[in-house]
Amino acid sequence: MSESNCKLWLNEVNWDMIHEDAVTMYLEWGNNNFKDAVRAPVRSSKEYSIYFVIDTWEAPKVCLLKMNNYGSMVLCEKKLPEDLAKRYLAEIGGLRGIHELSPEVKAWLVKELDMD
Repeated sequence: MSESNCKLWLNEVNWDMIHEDAVTMYLEWGNNNFKDAVRAPVRSSKEYSIYFVIDTWEAPKVCLLKMNNYGSMVLCEKKLPEDLAKRYLAEIGGLRGIHELSPEVKAWLVKELDMD
C-alpha cells in the first residue's frame, strides 16, 4: 500500500460505508429508494465515496476504493498479514469476494496508517 496515496484520502474515508451500499448508491442511484441517515442518496454524478474493503479473490488484501456513478477505482491496497488473513478467512467461511472490514482488520489498518 502506498501509504502516501492512502493518506491523501484518509480525511474523506467513510468508515461506515460497505461495498454493497456503495454499489446501490452510485451504480443504481436512479433506480432505488436507498435512504439512510449516514449515507444520503446520491443526487449528482459529481458525488463519490472513499471507503475500505477486503478483497479475498486472491490473497486477502485491504483496498481503499473511490466509488462514483462510473464505478470504483482502487486508490491503494495492502496485503493482510498471514495470521490476520487466516483469521479473517475463517470468520467469513473462506468466501471469495469483496467484503467489509472486521473490527480486528480495522484496528490493524488504523495502526498501519498511524491514525491513532
